[in-house]
Amino acid sequence: MKKTAGYIAVEFVITKEGDQYSSWCPDLDIASCGDTPEDAARQLGDAVDLYLGTLEKDGELEQVIEERGIRLVDTDEPVIPNTYVTQYRQKVPV
Repeated sequence: MKKTAGYIAVEFVITKEGDQYSSWCPDLDIASCGDTPEDAARQLGDAVDLYLGTLEKDGELEQVIEERGIRLVDTDEPVIPNTYVTQYRQKVPV
């Protein structure tokens, strides 16, 4: 098993579109979808893994990470979003 030196910090944006949920990683410009927000995020995670694996196989992973300004984080460093975490629609009495 390959030892992980760290992680990259990227954001996933999940939005509802009709009966499905769209998922997008703006840092890598990769998109996917699913029947639930969790499914959309999981599908996007799989797409990101496939993309990064292909970049690594082709020897382009470090170059793409650097060009896109993606931050490497240590394995024990928490990843804190730099934008909103979630959005709720709430009834508020007036």
